[in-house]
Amino acid sequence: MITGKVDQPPGAMDVQPYPTEEDPAVWDSLTRWLPDWLVLRIPRYNLPAPLALAIIAAALLGAIMAPRLAMNGRTGMMLPAAILGVAGLVIVAKWRILGLMALPIVSLMVPLAIGTGSKTGINAAVLWLGLLLGLWILDMLARERQIRLLAYRPVIASLIFGVVVVVAFGFGQLPWFATRSATLSAQIGGLLIFLMSIGAFLLVAHQIQTITTLKWMTWVFLGLGFVFFVFRLFPSTYWIMARLFVRQAVLGATFYAWLVAIAASQALFNPKLARGWRIVLGILVLMFFYVTLKGEDRYWVSGWLPPLLALVTVILLGRPGWGVFAVILGGLIMVFNTSLITGVFNEGDNTYSTITRLEAWRIMVEIIKVNPVFGLGMANYYFYTPLFPILGYKINFNSHNNYIDIIAQTGLVGLLCFLWVLGELWLLGWRMRDQVPEGFPRAYVLGALGGLVGTLALAALGDWVIPFVYNIGMDGFRSSMFAFIFLGGLVALARIYHISPGRSIEAAPK
Repeated sequence: MITGKVDQPPGAMDVQPYPTEEDPAVWDSLTRWLPDWLVLRIPRYNLPAPLALAIIAAALLGAIMAPRLAMNGRTGMMLPAAILGVAGLVIVAKWRILGLMALPIVSLMVPLAIGTGSKTGINAAVLWLGLLLGLWILDMLARERQIRLLAYRPVIASLIFGVVVVVAFGFGQLPWFATRSATLSAQIGGLLIFLMSIGAFLLVAHQIQTITTLKWMTWVFLGLGFVFFVFRLFPSTYWIMARLFVRQAVLGATFYAWLVAIAASQALFNPKLARGWRIVLGILVLMFFYVTLKGEDRYWVSGWLPPLLALVTVILLGRPGWGVFAVILGGLIMVFNTSLITGVFNEGDNTYSTITRLEAWRIMVEIIKVNPVFGLGMANYYFYTPLFPILGYKINFNSHNNYIDIIAQTGLVGLLCFLWVLGELWLLGWRMRDQVPEGFPRAYVLGALGGLVGTLALAALGDWVIPFVYNIGMDGFRSSMFAFIFLGGLVALARIYHISPGRSIEAAPK
């Protein structure tokens, strides 16, 4: 159910406390530390609370497993680990802010991954996000007895995009060419990347209830980014960096673009932030460009061009005069020193990359013609490319372009929905610029709009935004997730300040 109301519903439920009201001390203690749905029972079915059922099941399982645990020390070690895991799950279920704050930490620093038998595995970021999504849905079903979603246009557009993606997955089961398609596990992995991207956006949009929660999630992200680039400055510390951070996450182009956009916006346009912290954020931006524009790193255009566009967008929106001056200055530098730019794009393997990409896009048009409306399904086109030799070679390849990837997998309908979501987010952010208060909220809006421009550029340079299974893969979701998380924060900010057409803002919860 989609509702236009932005406040939490009264939520009258046909439930009563368990334990009963004769034991208020126990009840108060449980409701303080556990989510409500875990300690409430539904009289309609005359069953104990889920917590009581879980304790009974754990006791029975313990009795059955006791002999095995006594004989096998390794198995015995799993018991306290399971208890800690359950305790952590309960804590996150009660204090959702901790789960949201942990998203950047899990994505950037937890190397855990579960193999799937294909070229991509399910990593810690996917698992953690899936857990938070499951808790959110369970909370709506168990406590509110209905699915309540915001009636903001970006939310509606993202839901329709999700439906189109599922329909395209169905079309992917048809034999479009006389050759094998992607394995079912790879197709499910591709579908999961699309749906988890949408899920990350919806989760943050609905679960962030206060400015404080959004601030903490943002500061954790910026803090980790600062630590990472301090290590990047000193090659002698790379071994420490490799132990602390997951390579596929911190070397992801989406991570870079959003780190620069948010750091720059808070440094330049958050006057309520202490000057010392604003200087630190400014140093972070300078460190980024120093690291990515020196040596061979400058050949990687995806690494520095989208963040640069994000930075220019932030400045243009926040201080148009500064932005225009920066654009004119940059234009003059390009006019009088064209070798500086052409040299970067022609160095390394950029020339070869450009030639092969253009040829790949020409072939992709031929493949897409088979079903341009809903596409060929998840990951399938990768196995159709050898039917169309590229520069004389019959090989599997991907398009290295998110827009073409989306058309090939979900059709023109999918691409229009994707652009619809981003377009609605831009319009929402544009309207919010002058409606949210000065300080963190306004700086966040400017950063989100800058990050959105950077995201659009990233999608043209590779499959950075919605990773392709047989290229960047599920590992790339560790980085791409940040675009959807912080765009979800933009919607959350609009809901917190009750921003909608024709309405003024109201006080935000602390």
